[in-house]
Order: sequence, then structure tokens, then C-alpha cells
Amino acid sequence: MASAGLLDALLQGLITGMIIAAGALGLSLIYSIAEVPNFAHGDMITIGAYLALALNKPGAIPFVPEFGGLPLIAAGILGVAVAGSTGAIYEVAIFRRFRSKGADLITMVIVSLGLALVLRNVVLFLVGSGNINYDTERVTNTNVELYLTGNGLSVQTVQRQAGDLVTLGEWGYGWLSLLAIVALAAAVGIGVYRWRSDDASFETVHLVSPRIFGIASGITALAALATVLQGAPHTIDAAVWSTSVGVSIKYGVIIGLTLVTMLAMNLLLKGTKTGRAMRATADNMALAEIRGVNIDRVQLVVWVLAALLTALAGVLTGWFASNLNPNMGFSLLLPIFAAVIMGGITSPYGAVLASLIIGVSMDVGVFLLPAEFATYRTAIAFVILIGVLLVKPEGLWGDV
Repeated sequence: MASAGLLDALLQGLITGMIIAAGALGLSLIYSIAEVPNFAHGDMITIGAYLALALNKPGAIPFVPEFGGLPLIAAGILGVAVAGSTGAIYEVAIFRRFRSKGADLITMVIVSLGLALVLRNVVLFLVGSGNINYDTERVTNTNVELYLTGNGLSVQTVQRQAGDLVTLGEWGYGWLSLLAIVALAAAVGIGVYRWRSDDASFETVHLVSPRIFGIASGITALAALATVLQGAPHTIDAAVWSTSVGVSIKYGVIIGLTLVTMLAMNLLLKGTKTGRAMRATADNMALAEIRGVNIDRVQLVVWVLAALLTALAGVLTGWFASNLNPNMGFSLLLPIFAAVIMGGITSPYGAVLASLIIGVSMDVGVFLLPAEFATYRTAIAFVILIGVLLVKPEGLWGDV
């Protein structure tokens, strides 16, 4: 049996990055449109996670009457919806009042810090400082084991059932097959990217970036070719290298939800009247107001959307880690800020790309460094941030 290694840490980092991305999308909106570096963003993530917990496992929270609880998917949807209303409350009751008084940036920062402390202490008062988990079915992990031999690559899928390891499937690829799969997938991805980039009308609309089409096409081609060209497994006794990668349905759900959210946000910003008003407000709030944009309405939409996105990040974090605690959102705050700044303030794609880089750098860094350096996991993200901004101060993606 192969042991987990760098590839497993890479996958874990990608999932961590996807969770960071869900929070970064919301902070990017607030930071660029409402012009508030919202330090309460992390605690808004915590509130979203606990709203879902109150519906999924009400007995775990004092003051919440026991009513049997909802499945996590229903509790998550309702919790995210309720969190949207809290975003409206933040805007109308707090930030709009300070904005109407002409509060400067420092004042807004202090207000957001105060809101963060209030939210965190409310959670501590209501649920205590202990760890809680959602009431949901246990998800069985599957290990994908890779063995590199003289004849090529062998793959086995293994799952633990009733205490025993069961091989679910095994197959192999020769060296020529591997080369063909990688080359053809890269050619498909590059070809689709160039085709979409050359389409002037598509380039003008910007609803889905040509880069996204190229990446998605390349990954799809890679998966299809790997399925078509798979052959008999090779003997693994003389494998020169082996590793194991754990996969789970959780990973697919987290990746899928984050990607759909990213595309939906980009569609909203680039393809709707409300989105155009939001972008105009981000460019020049005073000029947008002169041209007839209802600034208060735009700000309300921004805070509601940000609350929805943070709640989604909170539910995904609690489900992925099987652990909720009052500091769970605060621990994500600095990586989320780093992702927003690194990715380019105006692009949902940039926020997601930077989140993936940060998530991977954190988890792979912990894997590569000695165990005593694990506490510096977040610092690794900021080393990456500084390095990227020195090369590209405008961010990784820009407004594409």
C-alpha cells in the first residue's frame, strides 16, 4: 500500500484554496465597491456556519428549541439565505449610517473591527468555546494509489470497508499513452483558449473568460483521454515511486459549488444592469451617483451578496473540517485578504486563482517543512503574496 505524499498535500491545498475562494469572492465585493476593508468578514463566515448548525443540529446550541433538525444540504441552503438578511442589517444599521456621515477609511476599519468583536463574542456566549460538528452521514474516502514502474504508470483505487482494504479498480498507462494524453489535453486547452480569444464579440462581453474555457477544456480532455486510453495494470512490485491521494465526494462538492459561484458572480458583474451599477460604483462612486446609480441600493446588494458568500464558505469549512468553533472564520481572514489583494480586486477569477495558490502554498508548505513549522502555515501565504505583488502589483488576473 502506498503512503500519502506531495500529491495528496497538493489536493488538500486545492480544497483549502476553494474554501478560501468562497470567502474571498465576498470580501472582494466589499473591498472594491463598498470601499470597506471588512475585518468582520471572518466572523461573518463563523455566523454562517453556526446558522446552518442551528437548523441541522439544534440541540447543540443553547436557546435553540429542539425540532429534530434538517439534513445538512437543506440547513446549509436556509442558513445561507438567513445570512443574507444579516448582511442587509450590517449595511442598513451600521455602515450606511457611517457612510452618510462621511466617515473616513480609518473609521470604517475601526467599525468593522468592532463588529468582528461583537459577532465573535455573541457566538461565544450562545454556543461556548467547544468544538461542534454537523449532523451528517459519514463520507467514505477513496485512496487513489499511483505506482511508477519501468513500463509506465499503474493506478489502483482502494477503499476501507468493514476494517479491510478493498481494491475497487486497477489499470495502467504506458509511457507513450501518458505522453499522448498530456500532449493532446494541452493542445485542446490552448486551442480553445486561442479560439475564444480571437472572437471579438465574445471578448467584449467577458461573461466567461477565454482562460476559463481553455482550462476547463484541457481538464475535460485529460479526463476523457485517461478513460479511453487506459490499459492493463503493470506489476507494481518493482515500482520506483509510489504515492497515495485521498479523494472524497466532499472534494467534488466543494470544488463544484465554488466554481459555480465564481461563474455566477462574474455573470452578475458583467452581464446584468445591477452588476454594471456595481462596477461603476467601484470605479467612481461620486460619478456613478451623478449618472443616476442608486448608491444605497448597490451597497445593500453588495453586503447581502457578501453575506451569502461568507455563509457558504462557513458551511463548507465546517463540513470539510468536521469541526465548528468560534474562531474558525477568524483563522481564514488573513488568507482571504491575501487572496483578494493577490488576485486583483476587480476579478472573481483572480480571487479564486489567488485563493488556490495560497491554499496550495499553505498545505504543501506544511508538508515539506518540519512538523514544528506547521504553526507558520498562514505566514507562508503572505510570503507568496509579497513575492507575487513584487512582480505583478496589479494582481494576478486583472479585469478579464
